[in-house]
Amino acid sequence: MSLKIEEFLPYRLVKLANKVSTAFSSVYFEEAELTVPQWRAIAHLAQQETCSAKRLCDLAQIDKSTMSRAVKQLTDKQLIELCADPNDKRAKLLSLTKDGEALYAQLSPKALKWEQELLVELSNEERVLLKSVMDKIELQVDKL
Repeated sequence: MSLKIEEFLPYRLVKLANKVSTAFSSVYFEEAELTVPQWRAIAHLAQQETCSAKRLCDLAQIDKSTMSRAVKQLTDKQLIELCADPNDKRAKLLSLTKDGEALYAQLSPKALKWEQELLVELSNEERVLLKSVMDKIELQVDKL
């Protein structure tokens, strides 16, 4: 048996993830001219309230230099702010500003609507199964 790249699971997952991410980016780009890293930073900060830049990189699965640019751009747009870390005076924590929170509140319902449109062809059972399969694959990857 030889490897057929177009059927190889890692390739198909990356290809699908890129297609989905690119298609979804129109939602936040049209509304706020955000890039993929900027949207991910805002979305994760909305969930975390505050976190370090390193933690944000880990959560968003974005490399340090790309996240650094996104943080700078979002700071310039006054959507996120840096504050002192009470546990480490040399470190800074990131958080959304009031404008950042408002933008997230504006975009998140549109994100959920977009997701519903993406999954419209799946039954409720298929949606549950998809999530379950994805969870199992993620756990297995963590073991490898």
